[in-house]
Amino acid sequence: MKEAGQLTIAAIVDPASISYRSDAMLGINVAPGHTPASVAERIGKCPNVVYLVWIGGRYDLLVEVVFEIEEELPIFMDTYCYSDPGIASVEIMVGIKMFKNQFLLKRDFSQLPPSSEEPRK
Repeated sequence: MKEAGQLTIAAIVDPASISYRSDAMLGINVAPGHTPASVAERIGKCPNVVYLVWIGGRYDLLVEVVFEIEEELPIFMDTYCYSDPGIASVEIMVGIKMFKNQFLLKRDFSQLPPSSEEPRK
């Protein structure tokens, strides 16, 4: 699979396992004339962004950011959100206390039911 380009091996740091002082979830609405993908591409370049997903519902994008010092959040907001014409609005939800943080990578995939799709060839 690796030789066919279907498998990439990468190391991912779990933010909960390292010390950071501040985290926030951002609910972003994309401005008319822009796409969630284009906004996500710009925001995703920031190393403080640890989770970025296009969602349905109240927001277009859900973004999780983590910072080593609290003062970095306003700098991130000015640099990546408030100055981006592709962002119509953003709601900041600051973490108060973490009760659980389990990444998908820690999931036991052996417990999933078999897929009904035919395997790709």
